[in-house]
Amino acid sequence: MVIIAIVAGFAIISLNVIGRDPPAKRAAEQLANLTGLAAEQAIMQGQEYGLRIEAHGYTFFTYDGRKWSPVQGDNLFYRRDLGDEVTLSLQLEGAPATLAPPPATVEDPGAASAPASADSESGMPENKDLPQVLLLSSGELPPFEIQVTGSASGSIYTVKGTLADGITVITPEDAQAAKSPP
Repeated sequence: MVIIAIVAGFAIISLNVIGRDPPAKRAAEQLANLTGLAAEQAIMQGQEYGLRIEAHGYTFFTYDGRKWSPVQGDNLFYRRDLGDEVTLSLQLEGAPATLAPPPATVEDPGAASAPASADSESGMPENKDLPQVLLLSSGELPPFEIQVTGSASGSIYTVKGTLADGITVITPEDAQAAKSPP
């Protein structure tokens, strides 16, 4: 069952990359497909997954019972850098959420070696290295919306996750139709 889900998810992701769709549409479809697959794996494997959203990329995380860590050595859930053609924004439970900073780069050597800062009140690490979207092994899916905006066209595709509807993509056309009176 797990193998079938992985193969089907990989086939869907591969097909989306081949087409001539705008970068924002491809990115939204890929993000929705991967997030849906991670949500299914969370349930089947009893493993908590998370998704960390940045302005121009995203990373999948797993929880080992003590801490969140980026998924390593996986052919599907590796970090995606979307480049400047696509910008992401995030809403959690209807409220705008703070995006994660991009990971340390070669241009910023001090960031990689700087110690993780801690919240002064709790002593816990700040949440800048934690996922904002949780994909829980219980099947729970806290509501979220990730807006995927194409910089060239300004088109906005929304990846929406709810417990009732699962993870879906709302195209600009769908959004416009929902706003128009019947």
